[in-house]
Amino acid sequence: MRELTLPGRLILIPGLGSTSAVFEHQRKAFGDRLETPDFIPHQPNESVAAYAQRWAHQLSTPGDDRPLFIGGASFGGMLAQEMAMYLEPRPRAVLLIGSTRRGDSVTPIMQLAELLGRAVPAASVNKSMLLLKLVFSLRDGLDDDDKARLLRAAREVDPYMTKWASGAAVGWPGFEPPHNYPPIHMIHCRKDWVLAPPPADTPNVQWVEGSSHLLHMTHPQTVNRFLFETMMRYCPEAQVKTPDIEDPETTVQRRLLLEHAPAGTPML
Repeated sequence: MRELTLPGRLILIPGLGSTSAVFEHQRKAFGDRLETPDFIPHQPNESVAAYAQRWAHQLSTPGDDRPLFIGGASFGGMLAQEMAMYLEPRPRAVLLIGSTRRGDSVTPIMQLAELLGRAVPAASVNKSMLLLKLVFSLRDGLDDDDKARLLRAAREVDPYMTKWASGAAVGWPGFEPPHNYPPIHMIHCRKDWVLAPPPADTPNVQWVEGSSHLLHMTHPQTVNRFLFETMMRYCPEAQVKTPDIEDPETTVQRRLLLEHAPAGTPML
């Protein structure tokens, strides 16, 4: 995967119980114009909106004339939408990877996981998260390298942050963009098993066949192209090359293999 020059600054926020390691495919493609910060410590009883505001102020660069974009995967996308309210300079667009704009999108299996997590002491959260991420890696058919990154992130993440974030994600009321808010673009699997797909009439959604939740790892080139082309759409002054995309037939074949085989079957 060749490195590409992004037309601006891109911030990507990782999902629940993850670190910046899960964006390795995007980092290889986009180089140092991609920023993948790890979570900052939360404060007691802090809301998603309040946490996002604090973090946005830390990441802001007032006076920077580079085009700014923010996005995130899963829970990171929820945070990204809130953070875009406070970032300086104002982001040109918000990019969601397997995330949601609604507060009722968390599937029953993840609601159950959150309820069980309440009873787990913070000291044991990482062990529980390790088991959950193992299920993710098997269900989404990650290759060995991506599986190792996902499990390493589960071991390294702050357990207190994970415990707070699991409740925050399930209790998030959703996001209603105010007037003059940046445009929101999404890429989502039609049968995502963690966060329910948006309604069919939702604008600016790129659909991917299958049920993967970890699109940035299972379909990295498709996601990279989504990020790149969306940024280009709001950077008419930039002139750079379009990234390669996975061969459509190969992508369909590996998703069909996963859909019709037991969980854990690796994708081609």
